[in-house]
Amino acid sequence: MKTLFLFLSLSVIFTSLNAQEFSVKYQISMESSDVKMQEQLQMSQGSTLHVFTKDNKSRVEINMGQLMKTTTILDSEEGKGLIFMDGVLGKQAANFEGEDFENYKTEKAEDEITITHLDSVKTILGQTCSLAIATIEGEDLEVEFWYNKNIDGSKLYMLNNTNYKLPGLVLEYVIEQPDVNVSFKAISFEDKIENEELFDTAIPEGYIEKSFLELTNMSGQ
Repeated sequence: MKTLFLFLSLSVIFTSLNAQEFSVKYQISMESSDVKMQEQLQMSQGSTLHVFTKDNKSRVEINMGQLMKTTTILDSEEGKGLIFMDGVLGKQAANFEGEDFENYKTEKAEDEITITHLDSVKTILGQTCSLAIATIEGEDLEVEFWYNKNIDGSKLYMLNNTNYKLPGLVLEYVIEQPDVNVSFKAISFEDKIENEELFDTAIPEGYIEKSFLELTNMSGQ
């Protein structure tokens, strides 16, 4: 269960992507060779990650199957954000700005990351993608990335805001650990976003307002 909640706290944040505009949706799959762990992971079936970015605004929706849906909205121009969660603890939401916003947006892991770029290529959603392997010093963890060089993903933060500084947008990645493998594969990509309300940082109706600290502690971020 500990490993499962590690991935529930996984957050992906797009910030100031040189005014690019797109949305990409990933299917999340989790597998384990451990029977008990695999039983727990059944609750995550149907999980998705949906990212929207336009100008200096972003929205990230993480839907963890039957467990929880977490949405994060960042407005880099205004310097403010919103997190809201819908799960076993009910509907909770928090706004944040100032120092909280800057720390959330720019936080990086202390572990040293080694990136190895390989010659392999494959096509995902009609896009030619290159392969990179990331290893993290001090952790038994390897991440395989397939990224498209034609879409700027240099401000992509994932795995508790670790910045891998890849020269393109990741369309598929696989996190390999001894007890569980987690894969994210893009299943749709759009280069236009018409609905500006997706980036509204007002707390939605029906959500209980919490402090930013309370909500991030609850989500494990």
